[in-house]
Order: sequence, then structure tokens, then C-alpha cells
Amino acid sequence: MKNKHLWIPAFVFIGAGLVSLIYSIIDYKAINKVDAYSYETIQFNYDGASDGKDPNGNAFNPVNFLSDEIIESALAKSELTYDIDEVRAHISLENVVPENIVEEISSYEKIMDTESSRKIGAKDYHPVRYRFNVFQDLDNKLSSSRLNNLLNNIVEEYCNKFYVTYKKTFDENAYQDLFNLDNYDYIYQGQIVSTRLSVLMNYAEEIYKEHNDFVVDGKSFKDLYLKAEKLIGTDASKINNIIVLNALSKDVERLKDYYTFLLERLNYDKTKYQSDLSAITAQVNAYEIDSTVYVGTGESIIKVESNSVETYNTLLARQISISQQITSIEKQISDYTNILDKLEHPTGGTTPEDTVKSMLSALNKDYGDLQELFKVMIEEYNKTYVKDVAIEQSSAKYSKSSLFSGSFIVRTIKNAAPVMLITVLGISVFYLIRAIKKEKRA
Repeated sequence: MKNKHLWIPAFVFIGAGLVSLIYSIIDYKAINKVDAYSYETIQFNYDGASDGKDPNGNAFNPVNFLSDEIIESALAKSELTYDIDEVRAHISLENVVPENIVEEISSYEKIMDTESSRKIGAKDYHPVRYRFNVFQDLDNKLSSSRLNNLLNNIVEEYCNKFYVTYKKTFDENAYQDLFNLDNYDYIYQGQIVSTRLSVLMNYAEEIYKEHNDFVVDGKSFKDLYLKAEKLIGTDASKINNIIVLNALSKDVERLKDYYTFLLERLNYDKTKYQSDLSAITAQVNAYEIDSTVYVGTGESIIKVESNSVETYNTLLARQISISQQITSIEKQISDYTNILDKLEHPTGGTTPEDTVKSMLSALNKDYGDLQELFKVMIEEYNKTYVKDVAIEQSSAKYSKSSLFSGSFIVRTIKNAAPVMLITVLGISVFYLIRAIKKEKRA
């Protein structure tokens, strides 16, 4: 072959290059089995996320929120049967720190000592964006589309759990037996409905303060608050007055005993105050300024050395106060006596009781309607501010290193360089020895 001395090193050089390339491909494929993965990002947008808090204001770690239940449910949706611990070993959830934050932390490092900068980075910044990764080496036979589907289901279940955990709820079904009005006397029925309305009213006010611009079908949580307030202040109050004034009860005998006890106690208090008033009145009438007097209340006697105008005014004020207390007690005695009289001598008509029953039924229905509207608004509120805003997710993508990527080229050069260098040196040594032998023969 013509110029054989040139073709031989060329073939050797090309062969060495091919061997290096094949070795690099095998090596790169083996190493990057682990580097093939599906990834998807989530971002927390609620108030407090950047402070490391959950929507309720408590400390929150997104990594710890990834529970076995989430993985198990995602596997079921994906129709896969891997062990939960096995899947968890091939999942990572890493925070994504914006470049400007990295630069800011770096600037701290330039002007402060290393220990202080670490404290600033750990304490003052909490990521709000995280990336889920599911690595291909979970199962190399699993297609990229199925791996993406598994990851997407994991993230969906994660977001669903977040929604269920932190959405606002108002559900009293668990206490329905407790709120069965038929189990209570009339006076307590009104109080129960009023209490439930107060809870709803306060809850509506709390949500309204968070987002006063939130409206569903033209109604805001402030409208619900005002409606509940009106039902308590007008309807429930009117029912209570009718019940008290007409001595309505399902257990009349018990009510008789109750008012009889109250009258006995009030008459005892009246007698005591009347005795005190007689003593004080006698002292006021006999009071002489600048003389020694003895002040008594029926139970004790106190010697007053300084009989000034101030002392006289004190006695007079005490006399007036006791008189007012007696008047108040007499009013209560009169009211309770009338109630007891109605209980002992019923008129035979049941109109007040029928009226109260009808009003209680209407009040309870108004509460039920208000509660249902409240639940509808809560659900819309949760969709708007918890499900759609509080946590945002992207779609799953698959990442796999390519033979045309820069990393492959760099690795090939690293693998090929020593081989090619040895080949060139070998060829050079071969021709050097050949030239020396040829020179000796000449």
C-alpha cells in the first residue's frame, strides 16, 4: 500500500478514538441512569409562607407534609404496586431559591462573618417554591410517561391534602343530636339557636376581615354577619320575652318549684335590706355634726369619732342605695309572683305556647338557611384562596441526559484524552525507534 507508514498510525489513531467513544457512551449511560427523573414544581402563595408558617400561623415544613398516605394514594391512582418505602427512597423535595436571594445572602457574606451570614440565611428566608423529583432508578422499565403520571399524582395528592388540612370549615353535623331542639325546654331552645347564630356571626366577621372584597352572588360575609345579628337581637329576643312573661315550659311543676325558690330567696333578701334601711334611717335622722355617733347595719355597730358633713353624706348615700335595692327586689318579687300565678292558675288558652313554638321553628329554619348559605360561601372562599391561590402546581416533566449534551461531550473528552495521548505517544515512539534502526542500517 502506497504511503503505508502514514496509513498505519491513522488507523491506530481512529481505532483508539472509536474505543474511547464507545467506552464513554457505556460509562455515561451507566452513570446517568440515576440522573434520569421526572420533576414538577409547587409554589406556596398564602400569607405567612415566606415566614415558614402554615395558613394557620404555625411552623410549616413542606418536606414533612409528604406523608405515606399521599404516596399510597398516588400509587393507587397510577395503578402501580411499589412499596411505599421504596418509592419514598426515590423521591426528593427540594427548595428552589431565587437567584436574587442567593445574591443577597452572598452580599451578607461579604460584609459579615460566616457564622452571622448562615444565621441570616437560615432564619430570615424561607423558600416558597419547591421541586418534586421522582428518579428513574425506581424502576428502569417504567416509561417516562408513567413516571410523569406517578409524580403528577403525588403532587395532586399533596395539594389535596394541603387543601383539606387548611381549608376553612363550618360543619355541625357531628353535633346534630346535641342541637335537637325538641330535647330542650322552650327557654333553652332560644338560647341554643342564639348561641349557634353567634358562632356563625363571629366566624363570618373573621373571614370578612381577611378578604372584605369576597362576594358570592352579591353577598359578602358581612351580609351574613348582619343577618345573624338581626336574628339574635330581634327574633330570639322576642321569643325569650314571650317565654318569660307567659311562664312557658314543658315541665310546669319544675318551673313552679324554681320560681317558688326564687321568691323565698328574694323575700329573705328584702327582709334583711329593710332591717338595714331602718337602722341607717334612724342614724341619719339622729345624726348631729361634730358629735360621736354609732353606726349600725343590724349585724354590727361601728363607732364614728369624726362626725363631719362627709360622714353624713356617706350615711345618706348608703340609705339611698339600700332603698334602691329594696325597690329592685320588690319588682322581681312582683314579676315572679305573676309568673307563678300564671303557672298555678292557667287560663286554658295555649296561644302564647303555640306562638313560641311557631317562632322557634321559624328561627331555627332561618338559621338553617343561613348556615347553608354560609357553607356555600365557605366552599367558594376555599377554592379561591386555598385551592387555587395558596398552593400552585406545574405539570410534570421528564429529564434525561442526552448524548448530545455538553456534559456528555465533556465526559467523552475526559475519557478519550488519556487514550489518545497514549496512542500518539505510542505511535511517536514506534516511528522514533524505526527511524533510529533505519539510520543504523544506513
